[in-house]
Amino acid sequence: MRSFLAISGAPAAAPSAAVLAHLTGTPVVTRTGGGWVAMDGADPADRTDPAGSFTVRLGKAVRTRTADVSTESLAVLLRDGVKADGDQLAALVPPFAAAHSDGPSSPVVAATDWLGFQQLFWWQGAGVAAVSTSALALAALAGAAVDRQALAVQSLVGWQVGLRTVFAGVGKVPAGCLAVLDDGRVVLHRYVEESLAVDGPPPSVEAAAAEQAEIMVEFHKAYLRDHPESVLQLTGGQDTRVLLAAIPPELRKGLAALTLDVHGGADSRFATRLADLTGMNLHVHWLDEGPAVTPAEAHDLAVRAAHDLDCMASPLALAPLLRAEAQLDQGHRLSGLGGETCRGFYYFGQPGGAVTGPKLIEKLASWRLYANEAVDQGALDPEFAATARADALDLITESFEGYPSEWLAATDHFYLYQRMQRWSGAHGSVAAANRHFINPMFDRRFIQLAHAVRPEEKRNGLLTGRLISLLDAELAAVPLDSGLIPNRLGKPGLAARTAAYRVTAQKAARKVRQKLRGRGRPQLGAAEMAALVVAHWRAQPDVAAPLRATGLVRGAWLDEVLTGGITPEPATVAFLINLLVISGKD
Repeated sequence: MRSFLAISGAPAAAPSAAVLAHLTGTPVVTRTGGGWVAMDGADPADRTDPAGSFTVRLGKAVRTRTADVSTESLAVLLRDGVKADGDQLAALVPPFAAAHSDGPSSPVVAATDWLGFQQLFWWQGAGVAAVSTSALALAALAGAAVDRQALAVQSLVGWQVGLRTVFAGVGKVPAGCLAVLDDGRVVLHRYVEESLAVDGPPPSVEAAAAEQAEIMVEFHKAYLRDHPESVLQLTGGQDTRVLLAAIPPELRKGLAALTLDVHGGADSRFATRLADLTGMNLHVHWLDEGPAVTPAEAHDLAVRAAHDLDCMASPLALAPLLRAEAQLDQGHRLSGLGGETCRGFYYFGQPGGAVTGPKLIEKLASWRLYANEAVDQGALDPEFAATARADALDLITESFEGYPSEWLAATDHFYLYQRMQRWSGAHGSVAAANRHFINPMFDRRFIQLAHAVRPEEKRNGLLTGRLISLLDAELAAVPLDSGLIPNRLGKPGLAARTAAYRVTAQKAARKVRQKLRGRGRPQLGAAEMAALVVAHWRAQPDVAAPLRATGLVRGAWLDEVLTGGITPEPATVAFLINLLVISGKD
């Protein structure tokens, strides 16, 4: 299943073509007792009945740490709605989302994973409500206006925070929740608390790493037993090193590995070394090879990516990957996400022991969150630009409500439930619909342990370094792409702290240079894609003309772009592509 829309309390007319256009493929529309359901392409494992009952996966994977979950078991679990077993739902490893109904007169129950990583959206109107995988479809259904405050956040951060979408009244289903749609109403029910607290005193680094290592080995043994054809997506970073180290040596030999890179890139160099060391069968897919992409093709690909992301992340980051993935097998893929809170990389420059407050939040926003994807302020309507920073800071500050009072622990929660959920989750939801996109480090207990260790004890990569060392001493001795060596990071002491400090200081210096230059660091392939999109606009100015009617783009600036006087940065082009799709003029 790739896309899904359920409406309750709707009038007799089926969803319009304008609504269905935001669902992928050719959705099948079915009348229910109180509304409509539209679905695209049931997965072979899904269950749909002509009588109107269904249990459908909204992503390919439904799995616990040790086993795949059958459609029958999923149906039993979701059938209970608000009485569903929260522990069983929380045991499903993100990304996960599914929907169930016992028949045309029964409620529709849709669930997302404990992290909210797989994106689901909801809307409540007067006597009518809907749930969908597409915020764009719900906006078209509701006739929703643009949420200018949400766009203010996106113009600075590049993605959303909290539970907003870029459309007023259309919200994201929260992490650890299910949505029950019935009789023209949608009820959001939390099946697991956001709190990641563990019983007892905080574990030591050694105890946490030891249990995390057991979890990783258990996961990989079971997954490769069930899916020996799986592919490990391999880079030179820490997270995929954890996954590789957790795979027993006898299972690594001949295991397929995949690296996406450009010639001269670091990931392919490190992946080749690791594959040679372990006997894996590595395929490097070169993003800078293959037929040239025309400006018109690049624009179309970027627009498609914006649709897939519901305009809430960078289409220029996704577009090159969509092109690459169209040439790759979409089977079972092991991916390294979820290790951020083990590393605490965002602790650098942050005071230990401080209490969360407005000044610290503003500093985090200004120096870190706005560094990579902030739009050129000269591109924006002066009135919008003048209020954007205050509006964005209000929403970012609001997102910290309910987080721990200790500042570093609060940043752990922010990066997990905001950056990981809203930025990585937007991209990951696209991947999850196309392949079995598995992230072992999203096991809830694994993340709980990472959060339970005191920030000052996992700072400078100590927890991740110790974890890799426990999993595989030989792999822990191989440097990472940062130049750091895991087994040295895993040993507390001055040498390890100094090495980690040197690397993070270099990263911080880059952040300062970005801020002073007003330029972010584009994602892989984004700069080339941005240049092609702008070339298309210059050749076909009418394509970019609808930006003038949004009220958010300065006309004189756009004129200079189209005549070649200004070449916008990728983050700005990404924002403008999203605006074109939001306006419906793409």
